Amino acid sequence: MMSPMHIRMIVSLVLLMITLGCGGRDDEQVAELTIPVRIEQVSREDIAAYISATGTVKARHEEAVVTEVEGLLNLSSGLKSGSFVQSGQLLAELDNPEYLLDVRVESQKLAMDNARRELEKKDALYSEGGVTENELETARRSALDAKLNYETALLKAEKIRVHAPLSGIVTGLKNNADGTRVAARFQLCTIMDYATVHIPVKLPNTDLGSIRINQEVLISNYALPDDLFKGTIQTIDPTIDPQTRTFTVTIQAANPQSRLRPGMFVKTDIVREEHEQAV
Repeated sequence: MMSPMHIRMIVSLVLLMITLGCGGRDDEQVAELTIPVRIEQVSREDIAAYISATGTVKARHEEAVVTEVEGLLNLSSGLKSGSFVQSGQLLAELDNPEYLLDVRVESQKLAMDNARRELEKKDALYSEGGVTENELETARRSALDAKLNYETALLKAEKIRVHAPLSGIVTGLKNNADGTRVAARFQLCTIMDYATVHIPVKLPNTDLGSIRINQEVLISNYALPDDLFKGTIQTIDPTIDPQTRTFTVTIQAANPQSRLRPGMFVKTDIVREEHEQAV
């Protein structure tokens, strides 16, 4: 049999275990019932709902620059990809003496001068009755034809010079062709005007009723995290693609610093509705 001392020790241990067990459950219950609460001051701010889509930036205008005749290519000094050029600026010249001989600019000018002098002489004689009206009319036609032939020769001679068709940025310049003989219709470069850009995007037909001309659009690109561009809807294609059930919207945005580049993939957020100073 256990002595009274052993019995008291066992009872004390059991009571201690019960006490510790109850204390643990109380802590768990307290932890489970504790809910964090944060109090903030109510404020008003603008909120908006958007229709989001992605698209590729396109230049507003672009045109390929091609040679009209063959010849030895000589690029203008300082011309390179990325250069800004004005409409009509000389980009290159083609050295082709044989072509210029065939055009015969000087010969056509001489013929024009002779025809003009002949007309002046016939006109003076006609006033004195020295030539008939038919002879005078023939002289007039000859002078006009000679003038047209000379102007045509000038236009043909100008084809050895390559000018910028519009103001913009030179892209894809084939500067390795400088000093080499190139054929007619050789593409020298492309001129892009992207001071204003266009961004075509496709939207589901369910959004057709939420889109309108001049609707505001926010434009962003992951490579320009600090820049947010603004644009507007320029055109809305009224047709729905039967395969994708989408329609095309073209967004126009000013790009004065040329941060948006043609070919850049961007995210567009069309402002569907906006609430000012909402709580």
